[in-house]
Amino acid sequence: MAVKFAIFKDGKQIQTFQPVAPVVLGPESVPIAGEILFRDGLLIANRADEHAIALGLLWDVGPLGAFHLETTRLQHRDQPYNLNIELARARLMKIVQKREDWNLFDFPRIERMQELFQQAQDLFVEALSRQDDPADAARYADQALEAAVDMSEQLAVFHCELLLNRRKTSGPYVRHMFGCRVDPTIQSEKYREAVINGFDYAVLPIPWRMVQPTEQEFITQQIDDWVDLLSRKRMPIIAGPLIQLREQDVPDWMYIWENEFDTMRDLCLEYIQKIVYRYRKVVSVWNVVSGLGSNTLFPLSFEQCIEFTRLLVGQVKNVMPGARTLVSITQPFGEHRQRMTTGAPPLLYAEMVAQSGINFEGFGVELETGVPLAGHYMRDLFQYSSLLDRFSGFGKPVFLTGMCAPSRSTPDPGDRSGGKLDPSRGGRWRRPWDPQLQAEWLDAMYRLVFSKPFVESIAWANVADIHHTIPGGGLLDEMFQPRPAYMKLQEMREKFQAWNRK
Repeated sequence: MAVKFAIFKDGKQIQTFQPVAPVVLGPESVPIAGEILFRDGLLIANRADEHAIALGLLWDVGPLGAFHLETTRLQHRDQPYNLNIELARARLMKIVQKREDWNLFDFPRIERMQELFQQAQDLFVEALSRQDDPADAARYADQALEAAVDMSEQLAVFHCELLLNRRKTSGPYVRHMFGCRVDPTIQSEKYREAVINGFDYAVLPIPWRMVQPTEQEFITQQIDDWVDLLSRKRMPIIAGPLIQLREQDVPDWMYIWENEFDTMRDLCLEYIQKIVYRYRKVVSVWNVVSGLGSNTLFPLSFEQCIEFTRLLVGQVKNVMPGARTLVSITQPFGEHRQRMTTGAPPLLYAEMVAQSGINFEGFGVELETGVPLAGHYMRDLFQYSSLLDRFSGFGKPVFLTGMCAPSRSTPDPGDRSGGKLDPSRGGRWRRPWDPQLQAEWLDAMYRLVFSKPFVESIAWANVADIHHTIPGGGLLDEMFQPRPAYMKLQEMREKFQAWNRK
């Protein structure tokens, strides 16, 4: 038995289909390991047991964009489901749930949104009534989904404005809200000036591979230079992540210990002790560990992930008892879990870390989007708002330690992938990416994120198009000329500072 889907487009059932970023989902949209394939004109999702499952994948929603969407959880059966209908059903259900969560009923503007929601529901009911003609039903379902996505984004923006006004009137924001993530390997004077003049604080990664390329070496000059500059300019530093078990961060000499958890753990603790002691007088916040549940280099069980996090945070506290520490979540939507059987789903890991008594001060969250990488496919504003709401129940403040979107819809030969990332294949928000759309996305997302009362700050992930992680992701181009997104950020920065001065 399996969960099977027929897919319809332009009035016909599709016979050839390559799903993009497909993932099997369990309860609470938690990604789980499973098999997804297209065979005999059907998209088939399966896992070892026969519990109800949902399917997530990148889906084109017409003029609104192309987003990673999901179905509701469905029972295994022989008869295929209509994927177009199930995607629309899931979004309509989530709108009902979030309206309850956000208590959005007695506001004048909600009446217009309720009309849009009713239109989407009517289209969906029409789709259900035509299931004897699946292609026709899919046509109405597509219209229902487009109306529902449009309405849900409007709902998220309305809720955002309500919360922003409440935060504005309830008291000042924190002083250092608008940050950037710097690249410690870049020593350009123009780059440094852009950081100092354009932002309130800096996220300073400390890549283990760079600092300790061999077991006997400890090379800190580039980190020292940045720490010295930022401290002289009285610019707060979030340092780290100290431990990030990714290929580009872990030294080659560590790989011999991939199956020796105790030795690997001890070497990580030793490294943390050296780094924290060295920079203890100048670092404001320590980003201790990032993406632990998604690493594939050192496969860890769920229990080992939690215990390892406890030990790493504890080591920072041993060196600096009063240190502020973060535990960071990367790829929070978790589609990378599709082929993983070890580690922990991101939000489940966050929940367990929060409940396990680990003495840390907040969560770091990375939201880099718009490229065809696991965890980086496009979502709409409603989905991002719903994701952040999940952190509200964990009882810890949230720091966005890396947010970014492209400014171009074509590959960028100058980025870290060497032009391998094509934004046109990573989803779409409204239209193909360009510099103005990047600015519009930044404006919408910053307002949405800062509306959440538990969020303290946002750091843009790429200052300039130099060794950047996302195609055209810099707020400045490679010649340090400001893009519209940079101007928008400065406009918002001034506005929020004015609110704090009142």
